[in-house]
Amino acid sequence: MQNTEKIVETKTFQGFRKMYHVLAASLFPLAYLYPPFHLSVGETRKWLLIVSAGCFLLSFVLDLLRLRDHEFNSWFMGLFSEFIRRTETNKFNGSTFLCVAFYLVIFFFNRNVAISAMFFLSLGDAAAELGGKNFGRLKIFGKSFEGTLAFFLVAFLIAYLLFENWQIALVGALAGALVELLSFELDDNLTVPIGSAIALSLALGLLHLGTPLILF
Repeated sequence: MQNTEKIVETKTFQGFRKMYHVLAASLFPLAYLYPPFHLSVGETRKWLLIVSAGCFLLSFVLDLLRLRDHEFNSWFMGLFSEFIRRTETNKFNGSTFLCVAFYLVIFFFNRNVAISAMFFLSLGDAAAELGGKNFGRLKIFGKSFEGTLAFFLVAFLIAYLLFENWQIALVGALAGALVELLSFELDDNLTVPIGSAIALSLALGLLHLGTPLILF
């Protein structure tokens, strides 16, 4: 049953959904990187926490409602079919996990780590799907090696541009790619940002760059 769902999801790949995912998920790291409306970094962080928490609560409540009501679920999935995978019909959708993951990385980790981790998901995940769909030949744990390689290359470039250190970029990109590859039961919208943020923070600490692992 699990293999069948994966095949269906691959064949029904929706470019519009992926484009929406990339644009929507990139708004958070872009706003954190380039604070809008003349806001300071601290003010931007506060607003991003408020928005991500609000989006999580809204998405969580809608998921609970549709999972408890079959008719509402059918109507909701039909209305938002361009944005939600069919495989998420009977479970929490990826947006719910994305919002809580973004809230956690913004709240707990320093700015560059949080920005990298969020871009890893928005851009790296898109690269993995496009690479796997168009060039995927070799399968690893049900996913394509080519897709994982595409994720790694994009993540490495993102981290290198932000940290200007190839060792940090290598650790972060490897961690993100491995987490994306090995996210079997857990949603990668949750695991990729958090796993990548932890790896990047550990790399910063081990290299004694004077950046705290976690900000409380």
